[in-house]
Amino acid sequence: MYFSIPSTLTLLFLAPLAHAAIQQKDFTGLGKIYVLKSEDWRTATPKSKIGCLNDHGKIIGVNSTSDCGVFSRLEDYPYTLSSKHGNCTFEDDTQERNTDSHYGGNDFAWNCAKPHTAEIWDELYTIDGFPYVFLCFGDIACYYDVKRAPEGDEILPLWQYRWGSQQMGITPGHIQTQLLWEKVGELPKREGASLIPSPRIEIQEGMQVPLQGSRARG
Repeated sequence: MYFSIPSTLTLLFLAPLAHAAIQQKDFTGLGKIYVLKSEDWRTATPKSKIGCLNDHGKIIGVNSTSDCGVFSRLEDYPYTLSSKHGNCTFEDDTQERNTDSHYGGNDFAWNCAKPHTAEIWDELYTIDGFPYVFLCFGDIACYYDVKRAPEGDEILPLWQYRWGSQQMGITPGHIQTQLLWEKVGELPKREGASLIPSPRIEIQEGMQVPLQGSRARG
């Protein structure tokens, strides 16, 4: 696994966790992915759910949990996610762009479909020590961009969170979210399966990282 992050990057837990911190093994096997309304990973909990991702990788409402997709995480490189419809990616150029965003106008919505071939940049990952299995992408970016909380049978796209000097926070009119993995099963055991590597992040008291990813230029 490759992460282009500074070696001095550190995380701070501002208060003792009420439950055991997660490890890489918690993001394995089969699971559902919930969408949380969240501007701060340190205060986000499952109570913040606004919906989940269906098998196509799109957001549906909290009243549709029976329709939540089931995803499997590849046990070997590139450690990507897939659903019954195929591999999941933010690189499918047939998907809706985030045209409301100053920096995300060229970003495509997450989508799970065939015949996409999984690549390492499609990987979502978690970080050892999180209070819950939050999913991140790219250069330690753990937030996502959503138009609004879905209502009724509404189906909405999920985009990567982008920010920079011209847009310091979430896209105006949109909501900032996180993804939460809920493990529901295991994959069949295979001989020779390797442990999934974790990001090289040192957890130190007294340091703070917002987990917003790299600042966009321009």
